[in-house]
Amino acid sequence: MKFNIQSYWHIGSGQEGGAYADALVLKNSDYLPYLPGKSIKGLLRDAFSRAEKNNWFSDFSHENDKNTETLVDVLFGNEGKAGTSEQGALQISSGVLSSQEINYLIKTPQAKSKLYKVTYATAINDETGVAENTSLRSMEVCVPMVLTTQVSVNTCHIGYLNNKDVLDEKLTLWLTQVVSFITEIGAKRHRGLGKVIVNVKQEQ
Repeated sequence: MKFNIQSYWHIGSGQEGGAYADALVLKNSDYLPYLPGKSIKGLLRDAFSRAEKNNWFSDFSHENDKNTETLVDVLFGNEGKAGTSEQGALQISSGVLSSQEINYLIKTPQAKSKLYKVTYATAINDETGVAENTSLRSMEVCVPMVLTTQVSVNTCHIGYLNNKDVLDEKLTLWLTQVVSFITEIGAKRHRGLGKVIVNVKQEQ
């Protein structure tokens, strides 16, 4: 899957940057931005759930009428009544830059600073229309870029084995269709951050 990020974006690290910025973006050990697989899984789960509620997966429901597992349960797992959780069949890596870009940036460390920018925001008083004192906040963001993630199926997963025929036939198609629901990633989406176009390409 390719995440073609069209605007500045922010996946928070939970860390502050002192005088540089109040909130820093998540970076890996090479000081490069990435989209965690856990976040991608959440985006996909939400997209599949929306599609499931609109009966996009009638083929799966027909094949799966002997038990109560939904397609979302099979792909992403579920939480049992006793608080236990079960892993889903999908395995998702973190979204990263291309290997060529990573190699270049590691060899050219001074270029890494071009990946980041600091934006500023302040709260406006609704009555006076004036910025409130001490409300100025700074946030580090990443520039637009393309990140790639690998999505695979655990072929030993019981949910996959129970639904192998329909998943082998339909899963790539369903994945291609539901990613249209993913239009934003990260924090501050209501302020225009994280606009994204997602594409799926099947690899043999």
